[in-house]
Amino acid sequence: MQHIKKQKLIKTIIFGCKNSLLLCSMLIMILLVGGCSSNSLQSPAKREIKQGGQLVYGSLQEPDTLNPLLSDLVSTAEVSSLIFSGLVTMNDKGEWIPDLATEVPTLQNGGISRDGLTITYKLRSGVTWHDGKVFNADDVKFTWQTIMNSKVNVVSREGYDKIKAIDTPDPYTVIIRFKEYYPSHLALFNAILPKHILEVAGDINKTPFNRSPIGTGPFKFKEWRLAEAVVLEGNAAYFRGKTNLNTIVYKVIPDSNIMLIQLKAGEVDVVANIPFAQLDQVKDIDGIEAVITPNMIWEHLDFNLDNALFQDGRVRQAIALGIDKQGLVANVLKNAGSPAAGDQSTLSWAYNPGIKQETRDVNAARELLVQAGWKLGDGGIFTKDGSKLAFSLAFPTGNRSREIAASVIVQQLKEIGVAVELRPVDEKVFFAEVLKNRGFQTALYAWVAGIEPNSLNLWHSKKIPSRTNGYDGQNYSGWRNPEIDALTEQGARLIDVEGRKQIYYRIQDLIVQEHPVIPLYFRSNIDAVRKTVANYHSNPTPAGNLWNAWQWGLMSK
Repeated sequence: MQHIKKQKLIKTIIFGCKNSLLLCSMLIMILLVGGCSSNSLQSPAKREIKQGGQLVYGSLQEPDTLNPLLSDLVSTAEVSSLIFSGLVTMNDKGEWIPDLATEVPTLQNGGISRDGLTITYKLRSGVTWHDGKVFNADDVKFTWQTIMNSKVNVVSREGYDKIKAIDTPDPYTVIIRFKEYYPSHLALFNAILPKHILEVAGDINKTPFNRSPIGTGPFKFKEWRLAEAVVLEGNAAYFRGKTNLNTIVYKVIPDSNIMLIQLKAGEVDVVANIPFAQLDQVKDIDGIEAVITPNMIWEHLDFNLDNALFQDGRVRQAIALGIDKQGLVANVLKNAGSPAAGDQSTLSWAYNPGIKQETRDVNAARELLVQAGWKLGDGGIFTKDGSKLAFSLAFPTGNRSREIAASVIVQQLKEIGVAVELRPVDEKVFFAEVLKNRGFQTALYAWVAGIEPNSLNLWHSKKIPSRTNGYDGQNYSGWRNPEIDALTEQGARLIDVEGRKQIYYRIQDLIVQEHPVIPLYFRSNIDAVRKTVANYHSNPTPAGNLWNAWQWGLMSK
């Protein structure tokens, strides 16, 4: 589980969220937003896709490197996903599909051993790197060795450090042997690096390869015009088939208002992750479709459960009942989102369909506070033992929709008799100090959830960060519940998906019952796509919206 950092969303999703090893298919509920399209643009029957042409993809951010292992920036993730390939990936339906592998390993096809400790991949033959050299199993093993090299500044070694050894009995077989069961193994090896180049490159952190990479993906690196654009050209030898487009220009436009101007002027064809505040403007642009896709980012309000104010569950429940989640979705997100009941998105196989969604009830909230011994005092704020029911709400700066949501929550809670003071904190300070040291009364921020739950790190009592445990874990609320500890441990060990599903269902029930946090809403991605672009299928999974860019094209007139 990763917190949201400014301009790092996609990379976090792709490389930080892990997914189930046995999940071969998953039903995804696609939410439709009035006035906007669903998650794809289909080519009209009377118009054909023309071969060739150039598509301009607008980005607010420039990459800092094109080596996907070394950066967690959005732009690095997007560009590198066009250049590199992984062993498997996910389609827009949430299904694992082969990439460089010929099939997705499962128990049924023998790719996964009964104890879950050995994973076997069969690789495609005939795949070549952009320089014409042949791809094989040695590249996969080299990628793992590179990630585990302490001298290489990779973003994360999570999961890779659970691997004991990798065997390559022939050029097209990779056998991964784990030290312990690792449920999220399919999310590993999502970008394979070329051994024949990097093993002789010297310091991988500084090699020129990072600015002019060679991959096996659908597009080849052509040039990087600093502060302007990264230019990619179609790979005619791509193993899935020749790209429809000749060129993708990844254009850097660091101002969202200028981005909209260029979108209106026809200078940009696709812009991903449009701010919620600009959705209405996008809808008004002729020839542009606003594509809304639910994602797995959930905004939540955390209680510091070590604070005496929040040790009574009735107080926490009253605060939860005082917040209008649907109103936040409608007014802050412009309906590009959905209220959250628990910590699992409807996109996840672990989502509990029977979980109860709380709705705002001012009278019920006040009654709970009375039951907890609070009395309504002067100014309409509840008091107890001479103290007001008042606290601060910390949140990281730099996200306009969150700032608006925080202000709305303050007003809503005032209406039930609770006084809240906003505490905006510099983003870096918030995540590096406030959360780490649990230096807050309440906190408002977001998690990027994976299709594979990471409940142990979020909810187990041993994952409450402190000096004694080396600040390990993300249980920032300080939830201590023996049943939760046992459930999260079982969920991390079980191989059977159905058994794990029941565990995560129960965890979601306990979140609703005890309110260690208040899940507020899951966001949606907003993409602006020119109607002349064909085969654009936004992807709510960690694979991201560029997952099928090799099929994108421009429609003939």
